[in-house]
Amino acid sequence: MDELLISVIVPVYKVEKYIHKCIDSIVEQTYRNLEIILVDDGSPDQCGEICDQYKLKDYRVKVLHKENGGLSSARNAGIEISQGDGIFFVDSDDYLSRRCIEKCVDMLRDYDADISIIQMMYISETMNKEIEYSIPLQIDELNAEEAIAESLYQVKYSCNAPAKLYKREVISNIRFPEGMLSEDLATCHLLLNNARKVVCSNEYEYYYRQHRNSIMHTFTPNRIDALKWALEIECFCTERYPKIKAAAMCRTFNVAIHLLLDLPSEDDVQRLYFNRIWNEIRKTRRTVLCDKNARARERGAAFLSLFGNRILKIVWNSRLAVRRKEINIRGV
Repeated sequence: MDELLISVIVPVYKVEKYIHKCIDSIVEQTYRNLEIILVDDGSPDQCGEICDQYKLKDYRVKVLHKENGGLSSARNAGIEISQGDGIFFVDSDDYLSRRCIEKCVDMLRDYDADISIIQMMYISETMNKEIEYSIPLQIDELNAEEAIAESLYQVKYSCNAPAKLYKREVISNIRFPEGMLSEDLATCHLLLNNARKVVCSNEYEYYYRQHRNSIMHTFTPNRIDALKWALEIECFCTERYPKIKAAAMCRTFNVAIHLLLDLPSEDDVQRLYFNRIWNEIRKTRRTVLCDKNARARERGAAFLSLFGNRILKIVWNSRLAVRRKEINIRGV
């Protein structure tokens, strides 16, 4: 395989605090054959000017200034002007290890794959270091059906668009839905479906910044979009991959549980959305309980839901907080 040109697409909006770390981590990649596309999505701060400064310093950097249209709009605009053989998405408050792209390209080449996946390390808002970790290397080879199932069970990886290197033909005419939330959930299964082979490494090379006040931790009506996408995935799997319909139902359950837990307790919003969310929990919880591939936390939530919404919230919030995989790490 000849050296691939990789288009790294970075939507940029109101991230002055993090943008230097993000772009520096891309510019300093050990894999040099990059096209770095910074999409200034009408950011009202100094992000647009910062992007232009990087363009002056590195010939690989391209800057696109556009009116604000949201994350999907910015990613789609980046795809349209990209020239690379492969495409890699980075959110502008995240950053990469120095060998992230190199490892993803190596996996594509060594395994003759169409998508390569690297692990996301979940970090705090203030973290800016690379991490050393000590785990035995493991690379899994998956066909499209297996890859979609893995994304839905969320054990090895999830439905995030970043931390995955896609060959251009995999992207094809697929675009992120504009004007709606949970755009990654809406598109991940479609992208994986276009792949003949997917490879996934257990190495942590993408640093995903967790924000305390993220919109994904606060209920807004637009977050119901995630439920729409989850139900569409159920239909997709029913039609094309019926063997993994249970995985899709587990994902619907996961989406509904998170919406329920963030739903305000007593107001008009709760009354408007509770029944719709709770009905999906009731429809999918038996499948989750019986599915040995479902994560323990989903099965625990499914069991608790049998005792009602109130008990579920009380126990979950006190004893079953999100626990991520532990690895032997230290800052460097």
